[in-house]
Amino acid sequence: MTSTASEQRQALAAALRNVPADAPTLCEGWAAEDLALHIVIRDSRPDLIVGPMLPVVGERARAALKALRSTGYQSLVNRAEAGPPAYFPQNLPVLNDLMNTAEFYIHTEDVLRAQPDFDPKHPRGIPEKLRRRLWKQGSSAMFALGARKAKRRITFTSPGYGTTTCGPSSAAPLSVQGAPEELLLWASGREEKAQVSISES
Repeated sequence: MTSTASEQRQALAAALRNVPADAPTLCEGWAAEDLALHIVIRDSRPDLIVGPMLPVVGERARAALKALRSTGYQSLVNRAEAGPPAYFPQNLPVLNDLMNTAEFYIHTEDVLRAQPDFDPKHPRGIPEKLRRRLWKQGSSAMFALGARKAKRRITFTSPGYGTTTCGPSSAAPLSVQGAPEELLLWASGREEKAQVSISES
C-alpha cells in the first residue's frame, strides 16, 4: 500500500512538472526550481542546508549547491520524485510519514496556489486518509507552532475531526475553523491562501 507521504511526493513532482522553473510559489523568494532544489537537498544532501553559511566548509558547500542546481530543473524534479537514497533512514515508513506527509502536502499547495489560474473554489481533492493524517500531524505539533508564531491562544476546529487549543493561556484568543488541510496551511504561514474562517474569541 502506498503511504500518504509517497502519494504527496508524487503529487508535488507532478505540480512542479506542470510549471516552468521560474514559476512563483508561496514560499517567499522561491521559484519552482528553488523548491525542487530544497526537496533534493532535504532528501539527500542535508549538509547543504546550513553548510554554505559555515566557515571553512562554506565555499565547498556553495560549490556543491551550484553544481546541483546546474543539473537543470527537470533533473531536480526527477530527483525530488525519486526520493532519498535507499539507505537513508527516512525511507522507513514511520519516519517517511512523520517527516514528509505534511511537508509535501504543503509544498504541493505552494506550487498550485501560487499560479494565476488557481481557482480557490476548486482546490485539488483530498483523500480521507490524507485528511485524517494531516489533522493528526497538525494537532500534535504544527498548530502549536502556528500559535507560537502568531503569539495568540488559538483554537483550531475542523468539523468531523476535532478541536485543539494551542498557545499560552494569557495570550489573546483566536478561533480558526476549516478542513484539516486548510488549517495546516494557515498554521504554516500560508494565511492568505488558506480557506478558513477566523473569529476573535
